[in-house]
Amino acid sequence: MITAEEIDQRAIGRIVEDAVSGWSICAPTWAAAVFDRSGVIAFASAASHGFECPARGDIFRIASMSKSFLVACMLLLVERGDLDLDAPVDRYIPSFQTPSTDVVTVKMLISNASGLPEDNGWSDHNLDLPRAEFIALLRKGFHFTEPPGQAYQYSNVAFTVASMILEIVSGERYETFLNHEILEPLGLDSTRYRAGDYPQSAPLARGFSTFDRGISWVAREFAESGATAPVGALFSTVDDIAQWSAWLSAPFQADAHGGGDVARPRLSLLSGASRARMQRIHTPIPSIAGRWTSPRDDAAGYGLGLFVEHDSRFGPIAQHSGGLPGLSANMRWQLDSGIGVVAYATSEEQPVSDRAADLLDAVLRARDVPARHIRLWPQTFEAARRIDSMLRGGADHRKVSDLLAGSVFADMPAEIRRNQFEAAVARAGGLSHDVAPLADRALWCASAAQLVWRLPCARSDLQVRIELAEVARQPVQRLVIEPLGAELAGLPADRDLVVRHHRPVLP
Repeated sequence: MITAEEIDQRAIGRIVEDAVSGWSICAPTWAAAVFDRSGVIAFASAASHGFECPARGDIFRIASMSKSFLVACMLLLVERGDLDLDAPVDRYIPSFQTPSTDVVTVKMLISNASGLPEDNGWSDHNLDLPRAEFIALLRKGFHFTEPPGQAYQYSNVAFTVASMILEIVSGERYETFLNHEILEPLGLDSTRYRAGDYPQSAPLARGFSTFDRGISWVAREFAESGATAPVGALFSTVDDIAQWSAWLSAPFQADAHGGGDVARPRLSLLSGASRARMQRIHTPIPSIAGRWTSPRDDAAGYGLGLFVEHDSRFGPIAQHSGGLPGLSANMRWQLDSGIGVVAYATSEEQPVSDRAADLLDAVLRARDVPARHIRLWPQTFEAARRIDSMLRGGADHRKVSDLLAGSVFADMPAEIRRNQFEAAVARAGGLSHDVAPLADRALWCASAAQLVWRLPCARSDLQVRIELAEVARQPVQRLVIEPLGAELAGLPADRDLVVRHHRPVLP
């Protein structure tokens, strides 16, 4: 017998296959996987120009997606009391100098707010830069294009300096620290620091470049891992990235999904609070052409080692791209559900991040995933239960006066409330007699102290919205009754309120 879960996975599989086969990408090969917190749900790949399609277990260089691993290592040191993100960089590296009295903190380095200029063109070709040469650059001093802490600038040099701080504080080389503190405990056995760390027979995805729009391809050699390697040298697989994202997104998992964290003790090496900190905006990114042009965001910024997008339909999404000569990649996931996509192409400057974003949108819509699950206060649901019973039993608001703050009756006296409610019910054709339990009629909420639920009527339903203040003797500070969906009035037809997609988790 086919289960509902299997049917769902087949549907997601078709979405991925259709998407990947329809992508117009100038690359020899490309692939994408959809995952949730249990692992990869579906995988698909494609090829052109006589190349073979990638397999699910193929290993690809994740480039700047590596930055989230570096930040996780640094936050481990913070939790152990060995590193202070708010400390000036020169506390750890005295030779790090700014051109003025402005202070660059460690946090500014890993949130792309250091003031150092964007340097992707330089860093893409300097992963193998010898340590001595980078130290010489450091001693010579860097030029700043923005005051530290004032503006977003994507700087690989800043992350390289951060990796040096990690090594100074921990007393270990970064790759050694990463292996025994992150990769091994998480079981990320296919994620490694150098191409040479894999057996000779390992299926490493080779990168290619074209200079004649795909007529011919030039193979790219894997750059060795030098001083700047912590910002973009890692290799991994779609399954390891799925597990990595599950661990990162676990702190956002609502109690309705099983509570707290992924239920594997070995995944608790870094606290949920620190992982959540990585996936909050620390440095806003202005919507400037050529810098951030995604049409699917209400807001966007850089967290700590990850970009964060706030989508009007699906809420917060964490993501990061990776690009090197011969490679383009992207990983992204919706924080609440952990559903995500990882995609890559074996050629640089391909629109992989846009394709991955479109694919994630399609999967989330197919599953009708809410932006967030919000666990209600028990007091919120109890107040809603009593108010619902009052409305269906005569609408004498004075019967729940022990719940209603003085502001409720100051806004509108009890008798007027009753008259307006009865008029609204009459326009809706009268209250329905066969009413489902309140738990089945809950619609949405914006916080643990709010609930909107359906009040069934014969012709058209009403909705009731309550908001609680601090839990007190009379906690309900607002009570609104209106036609169902009235809060959407006046919005453009293609927009929806975020709160419409915040589903309440009942206590």
